[in-house]
Amino acid sequence: MRIILQFALVLGILYQPLHACRLWAVCVKSGHSISTLPPEERLIILDELTSFYYQSETMQNGWALLGYNQANSDSVTPIYRSESPAIEDSITYWNSVSTLIDEDNHTIGIGHLRLATSGTNAIPNPHPFMFYEDAQSYSLVHNGTVNKDILYNLITNNGTDISWLIDHEPQTFGGGSWQDDGWSNVVDSDLLMLYIMQNIDASANILIGLETVLTNLVNEGVPLSQLNIIFSNGTNLYIFGGNNGLSIAESAEHYAIMTLPPVNEYLDWLGIANGEMVVINENGVSYYQDFASTESDDPHILAPELFKMYPAYPNPFNGSVTISMDGATNETIDFSIYSLVGELVYNTIMTGPNIGRVEIQWNAKSTKNKTVSSGTYFVRMSTSALLETQKILFIK
Repeated sequence: MRIILQFALVLGILYQPLHACRLWAVCVKSGHSISTLPPEERLIILDELTSFYYQSETMQNGWALLGYNQANSDSVTPIYRSESPAIEDSITYWNSVSTLIDEDNHTIGIGHLRLATSGTNAIPNPHPFMFYEDAQSYSLVHNGTVNKDILYNLITNNGTDISWLIDHEPQTFGGGSWQDDGWSNVVDSDLLMLYIMQNIDASANILIGLETVLTNLVNEGVPLSQLNIIFSNGTNLYIFGGNNGLSIAESAEHYAIMTLPPVNEYLDWLGIANGEMVVINENGVSYYQDFASTESDDPHILAPELFKMYPAYPNPFNGSVTISMDGATNETIDFSIYSLVGELVYNTIMTGPNIGRVEIQWNAKSTKNKTVSSGTYFVRMSTSALLETQKILFIK
């Protein structure tokens, strides 16, 4: 199985654009920061960042690293932005990696290697683009190119209302006003970040805001392959893109995302599906398939509107375990527990639309269940559009 996955990953790499930025991110699981991870986990992250370092050889317009500490989410700034490839700036790069891994109790890390396709390239890498609002620090790294005129027209309603850009001016890096000569210095990803935040503010919901932005861009003819993004509010990572534009892996204690992941024995990487949104936080992963609709589609409503699985408790457990969830969807929700080898040991079905807060208790020792042995089990909650999973550990 590992050989098949590695072969698929190599094929994905071969069919990626030759000229593209590189993205990386990690999110630790509940109860950890990067600095408190077990040594073997920190070595896996270090391996990811080593691969990232060597990839910088062809990324001529700099690198940047960002770390989120949940205890301080206001006005977070990148650890470092460089105008040189990491491989030419190795001391600074590895010092920054050490800061990310060893200091400040970071729970999310984000990295970007730049190969400029818009804006000026004579500056330190402007990714991640940052937006500060209501004591939160939002960030965006982007792999792809979006026509700036398309973004301008969407933000300003075809030039009829430029108030958002007046209030949140695009960066020109000393090149003059964005409304004049400085426009050539504006980076398309900066406009993308401003457009995302405009719609998040309008909807008061990150997922709905992202769905609106990505749907509108697709309807404007922007290929999904040019919309590979990692967006974060310091709690969640929102990953979206074209087929295999980004890959995701899970270790025992962290999730990782990369444009071009290393092929080794540490992790099994899986490319995201075309147009899929993946949301990752310390408690698990949620998948939204066909996230960006087109005008030819039926009206697209985020489903489910409310769908969250909370951490199991106690975990580990030696008898019963309780998993809580919130659900509001027109679909049925399938709740299942599987053994490590994929055997179904528990299942129940819940029917929408307003399920509300539910606590599900599984007694691994109950005579109603199959005889189960000590070990790791997977809790799976799903509809046709969304999947959430988490691990539980049964100890007799």
